[in-house]
Amino acid sequence: MKPLLLFIATLSCLYSSDMKYNRGEMLYFSKVCNACHGPSAEGGSSAPRLAQKNQSYLKNKLQHFKSGKTANQTQEVMVQFAVKLTKDEIESLTYFLSRHKGNTNKDVSSELLGGFGS
Repeated sequence: MKPLLLFIATLSCLYSSDMKYNRGEMLYFSKVCNACHGPSAEGGSSAPRLAQKNQSYLKNKLQHFKSGKTANQTQEVMVQFAVKLTKDEIESLTYFLSRHKGNTNKDVSSELLGGFGS
Protein backbone atom coordinates (compact mmCIF):
# COMPACT_ATOMS: atom_id res chain seq x y z
CA MET A 1 0.00 0.00 0.00
CA LYS A 2 2.83 2.44 0.84
CA PRO A 3 4.49 2.08 -2.59
CA LEU A 4 1.16 2.85 -4.25
CA LEU A 5 0.67 5.98 -2.13
CA LEU A 6 4.22 7.08 -2.86
CA PHE A 7 3.66 6.56 -6.57
CA ILE A 8 0.42 8.58 -6.49
CA ALA A 9 2.08 11.37 -4.50
CA THR A 10 4.96 11.49 -6.98
CA LEU A 11 2.61 11.66 -9.95
CA SER A 12 0.60 14.36 -8.24
CA CYS A 13 3.72 16.48 -7.68
CA LEU A 14 4.87 16.01 -11.26
CA TYR A 15 1.44 16.85 -12.61
CA SER A 16 1.10 19.99 -10.48
CA SER A 17 4.62 21.08 -11.51
CA ASP A 18 3.68 20.66 -15.17
CA MET A 19 0.50 22.63 -14.59
CA LYS A 20 2.42 25.46 -12.90
CA TYR A 21 4.97 25.51 -15.74
CA ASN A 22 2.23 25.52 -18.38
CA ARG A 23 0.28 28.23 -16.56
CA GLY A 24 3.45 30.32 -16.30
CA GLU A 25 4.11 29.88 -20.00
CA MET A 26 0.55 30.93 -20.80
CA LEU A 27 0.93 34.00 -18.58
CA TYR A 28 4.25 34.92 -20.19
CA PHE A 29 2.54 35.23 -23.56
CA SER A 30 -0.88 36.50 -22.47
CA LYS A 31 0.71 39.29 -20.38
CA VAL A 32 2.90 40.09 -23.43
CA CYS A 33 6.19 39.65 -21.57
CA ASN A 34 7.50 38.21 -24.83
CA ALA A 35 7.13 41.59 -26.56
CA CYS A 36 10.23 42.90 -24.77
CA HIS A 37 11.92 39.82 -23.31
CA GLY A 38 11.58 37.69 -26.46
CA PRO A 39 9.65 34.52 -27.31
CA SER A 40 12.17 32.37 -25.46
CA ALA A 41 12.71 34.86 -22.60
CA GLU A 42 16.16 35.43 -24.06
CA GLY A 43 16.09 39.17 -23.60
CA GLY A 44 16.79 41.90 -26.09
CA SER A 45 18.67 45.12 -26.54
CA SER A 46 17.20 46.75 -23.43
CA ALA A 47 15.28 43.90 -21.78
CA PRO A 48 17.15 41.32 -19.68
CA ARG A 49 17.13 37.59 -20.24
CA LEU A 50 14.64 35.95 -17.88
CA ALA A 51 15.05 32.29 -18.86
CA GLN A 52 16.79 30.19 -16.21
CA LYS A 53 17.16 33.02 -13.69
CA ASN A 54 16.76 32.08 -10.04
CA GLN A 55 13.06 31.91 -9.15
CA SER A 56 13.39 33.77 -5.86
CA TYR A 57 15.33 36.53 -7.62
CA LEU A 58 12.60 36.89 -10.27
CA LYS A 59 9.87 36.90 -7.61
CA ASN A 60 11.68 39.56 -5.63
CA LYS A 61 12.07 41.76 -8.72
CA LEU A 62 8.40 41.42 -9.68
CA GLN A 63 7.25 42.16 -6.13
CA HIS A 64 9.39 45.30 -6.07
CA PHE A 65 8.02 46.39 -9.44
CA LYS A 66 4.50 45.64 -8.20
CA SER A 67 5.05 48.00 -5.26
CA GLY A 68 6.41 50.66 -7.63
CA LYS A 69 10.07 50.35 -6.62
CA THR A 70 12.55 50.69 -9.45
CA ALA A 71 16.24 51.49 -9.54
CA ASN A 72 16.26 53.38 -12.82
CA GLN A 73 14.08 54.84 -15.53
CA THR A 74 14.43 51.78 -17.76
CA GLN A 75 12.78 49.59 -15.10
CA GLU A 76 9.78 51.91 -14.68
CA VAL A 77 7.99 50.32 -17.63
CA MET A 78 7.74 47.09 -15.58
CA VAL A 79 5.56 48.69 -12.91
CA GLN A 80 2.52 48.93 -15.20
CA PHE A 81 2.72 45.19 -15.91
CA ALA A 82 3.64 43.98 -12.41
CA VAL A 83 0.86 45.84 -10.56
CA LYS A 84 -1.70 43.68 -12.37
CA LEU A 85 -0.11 40.37 -11.33
CA THR A 86 -1.53 38.33 -8.47
CA LYS A 87 0.66 36.40 -6.04
CA ASP A 88 -0.28 33.12 -7.78
CA GLU A 89 0.51 34.57 -11.20
CA ILE A 90 3.92 35.72 -9.99
CA GLU A 91 4.55 32.24 -8.59
CA SER A 92 3.60 30.50 -11.87
CA LEU A 93 5.38 33.01 -14.09
CA THR A 94 8.64 32.84 -12.15
CA TYR A 95 8.39 29.03 -11.94
CA PHE A 96 8.15 28.89 -15.73
CA LEU A 97 10.95 31.37 -16.32
CA SER A 98 13.36 29.79 -13.87
CA ARG A 99 12.96 26.41 -15.58
CA HIS A 100 12.58 27.59 -19.18
CA LYS A 101 15.42 26.50 -21.41
CA GLY A 102 15.11 29.26 -23.93
CA ASN A 103 17.72 30.69 -26.20
CA THR A 104 21.02 31.13 -24.35
CA ASN A 105 21.93 34.56 -25.72
CA LYS A 106 24.26 36.67 -23.64
CA ASP A 107 22.38 38.67 -21.01
CA VAL A 108 22.18 42.45 -21.15
CA SER A 109 24.06 44.47 -18.59
CA SER A 110 23.16 43.69 -14.99
CA GLU A 111 22.91 47.46 -14.53
CA LEU A 112 19.40 47.19 -15.94
CA LEU A 113 18.48 44.79 -13.16
CA GLY A 114 20.43 46.48 -10.37
CA GLY A 115 19.08 48.30 -7.37
CA PHE A 116 15.95 47.13 -5.62
CA GLY A 117 15.71 43.37 -5.18
CA SER A 118 19.04 42.48 -6.73
